[in-house]
Amino acid sequence: MPLAPVDLSLIGQVLAADLYTEQGILLLGQNTTITPAHVILLQKQRVREVDIIQSLTEGTGEEVTSQLFQLEADSETVAAYVQALDKTRLLFNELTVGETPSLDHFSNIFFDVAEKSSKHLGLFRNLYVLEGADSYTYRHSLNVGILCSLIARLMKWDEERVAFMGTAGFLHDIGKMRVPKEILLKPGKLSEEEFAIMKKHTVFGYEMIREMKGGSELLALCALLHHERLDGSGYPEQRKGDSIPIECQVLAVADMFDAICSDRVYRGRSSPFEAAQLLWKEACNGTLNVEIVAHFVRYIALLYVGAKARLSSGEEVEVILIHQDEPMRPLVRRMGEFLDLRHDRKLTIEKMIG
Repeated sequence: MPLAPVDLSLIGQVLAADLYTEQGILLLGQNTTITPAHVILLQKQRVREVDIIQSLTEGTGEEVTSQLFQLEADSETVAAYVQALDKTRLLFNELTVGETPSLDHFSNIFFDVAEKSSKHLGLFRNLYVLEGADSYTYRHSLNVGILCSLIARLMKWDEERVAFMGTAGFLHDIGKMRVPKEILLKPGKLSEEEFAIMKKHTVFGYEMIREMKGGSELLALCALLHHERLDGSGYPEQRKGDSIPIECQVLAVADMFDAICSDRVYRGRSSPFEAAQLLWKEACNGTLNVEIVAHFVRYIALLYVGAKARLSSGEEVEVILIHQDEPMRPLVRRMGEFLDLRHDRKLTIEKMIG
C-alpha cells in the first residue's frame, strides 16, 4: 500500500487502514475518503504520512468508487442492525411470557451486528441521526452492547472481555421485560411509586440472567449494577468506588450516553456532543469513571468530523476539527465561515442531522 504525505494532495484519496493516535484513539476509519477537514485534523495530530489505497482510476472516478464502496459497507451494516433489532424484539418478547432463552440465543443475534459495526464505523453516526422513540428498549439494548464493545477496545481489553462487554450491554435492561408496560411506556414523568417499580428492572435482570443457561454471576451483576454510581448515589445497592466492578462502570457510561442520545417516549434526544459534555460533567463530579469517560468522549467526538449538525441557534453546520483540550466543543463551518465553539460558549451542537 503506498504512503502519501499529509497535505492538500491527499484530498480525494482513500485510507487503506484505520488510523489511530499514539494513545490508541481512532482518528479516521478504513476506506475514508479524505476531505480538507481531514487534512487539517491529521496535521494537527502531527501525522506526516498515511497508507492509501492504490487506485486503478484517476480523478473523480477514484473518489466515486471509494464512496460507493463505503456506502455499500455502511448499508450492509445498517441492514444487519435492523435485522438484529427485529430479532431482539421477538426474543425479548418471549421473556414477557415467562420463558428464558439460553445465552446463546441472545449472543447469536448480537455478535453479527457487533462484528460489522466494529469494521464499518458509519453505523455509529447513523444511530444518532435516526429519529423516533419506537422500540426504544430494543434499540437501546443493541446500542449499549455495541458501545460497550467499543469502550472495551478503547481500554485495550482482550477480545474475550470485549465480547463479554458486548453481551453485558445487550442484556443489561432485560429486566424491563418484567416491568408493567404502562410504566415502561408512560409518556410523562413517573410518580415516586412508579419509579420505585421501574428501578426493580435491575433486580429482575439479575435474577433472569442467573436463571439463564450459559449465564454467569458477573453477567448478572452487570444487569444489577449498571445504575450504580461511584459516589454511592446510584441504585439498587448504593455501592461506592471499587465495590462496583469495572465492567459495570463501563456499562454505566455506555448506558447513560445512549439514553441521552436517543428519542424517548417522554423527551427528544440530545446530540452526541451534548451527551459527551454531560458524561464529562458526571465524571468530574465523581459519579462516573474518569478514565473510561475520557477515552470514550474523545473517540465519539473524532467520529463526527465531517458530519452535519444543527446548533442551538437553529443553524446547520459541518464539524471540521476536534480540539484536544475540549473535544465536545469543535471547530465548525457555518455558511462558508469557521466558528470555534470553544470561544462562542452560548452555542452548542443540539443534534446531528443526515
